[in-house]
Amino acid sequence: MAGFVAFKGNGAKVPYKKFMLSRPVRNEKVEWDRTSNDAIKLYMPFTKTPFMNLIGRFIDIPEERIFKFNPMGSMVWELCDGHNTVQDIKEIIVQRTRGNEKDMEKRLLKFLNRLMRSDLITLDMT
Repeated sequence: MAGFVAFKGNGAKVPYKKFMLSRPVRNEKVEWDRTSNDAIKLYMPFTKTPFMNLIGRFIDIPEERIFKFNPMGSMVWELCDGHNTVQDIKEIIVQRTRGNEKDMEKRLLKFLNRLMRSDLITLDMT
């Protein structure tokens, strides 16, 4: 795969090679734990805007957003430790699942982009 990878839904694009060498880092504000079925559940504090405070007088606004990952998403989440590169994560997933490399890469990039858009991870590109 060559070219560019969309970055965080803001229209910016990162060269593919640079993206694959970047290191996903979990947001420190996110708390997480493992569920009984070996999946991971995340708790992200909900940042309230002035508008949300206003409408909060009329409806209940949650204090946090909750994300539940399946086993594959859970594996990726644990590997987003700031040490593994996107390339490392891809190789680990392909090895553990014995999946098709191109398919796994496509799914991984889509999932990482969703994590970034939700502010659950950032990319260390240094």
